[in-house]
Amino acid sequence: MRSEAEFAVYAALPVEYRQLVDVVDRFPHGVQARRIARMTYPGMWELDEAEIDSGVVGTLRDRLSRLAADGFVAIERSSEYGDIYRPVNSPLDMATWTLEQGRAYYASRHAERIGADQLPVAAYSMVLGAWRTTLVEDAHARDGLNRISDGEMFAANVAAFRIMRGFLVAADRSPDAWQRLSSTLADPERVAAGSRTVADLLGEHYPEWAADCAKAVGYYATLTAPDEHDMAWFIAVKSCFGAVSGNWFGMPGWARVVDAFAGRARPAIPERIRAALLTAPDQLDPAILERYVRAGIGTL
Repeated sequence: MRSEAEFAVYAALPVEYRQLVDVVDRFPHGVQARRIARMTYPGMWELDEAEIDSGVVGTLRDRLSRLAADGFVAIERSSEYGDIYRPVNSPLDMATWTLEQGRAYYASRHAERIGADQLPVAAYSMVLGAWRTTLVEDAHARDGLNRISDGEMFAANVAAFRIMRGFLVAADRSPDAWQRLSSTLADPERVAAGSRTVADLLGEHYPEWAADCAKAVGYYATLTAPDEHDMAWFIAVKSCFGAVSGNWFGMPGWARVVDAFAGRARPAIPERIRAALLTAPDQLDPAILERYVRAGIGTL
């Protein structure tokens, strides 16, 4: 409910902007620009979202950014899902959560399933948003560029997780620290899997992915800009978002996954390989990881 002063500002907006505010207000869980286009442009509802003209979507995003700057819309910057637009003060706007709210929500919804430690969960949530569920998937997919094998993806995911986890442990939320994180992740020469660099893995997708990665990390940085949003706050809240599994490397269930896989693998897994799977699978030859993924060890 807007105050009289807020309503006066809203009423003074151009009609096309008021229309966007009205649409976003109907989606407390969030809505993407292509869905908004279908609801606001004549004839768009008959199209699939993928068929909507990119120029229309670009115009909408520009207008929504202006509305966000004026306090009418909240934007969650996400490479994982695409930018998500919510009403200001939506209960699913991370920026409005408190430390206590993040911890309580996690304890009630996630702790039993994926473990009580929120730090590795927050790290993986960042991995999903800035790396795994982005254009990286198209570079990996067989019906996409098909230039990243399953073993290489396994190694690259673990490498990205290590970077994110190390960043959270350091607990430096300064703008310079976030910029270093962004530069490290997107460094085209960073070796991510075996001997292959990030740029080599992504090929023609690298420039666009790098821009998306910077945008995602930049969004995380804005979340920690307020004085009360320290790294403990970020970990408590970020860990509540994202489909993270307790059976991935670095999570409580990983040792059980490795033990179960080693117990049924034929031929038997050498002890040095088993030890590396437990502590540093990204240091193994991706060809070995490829065989294990195909044999069912599972990966991100």
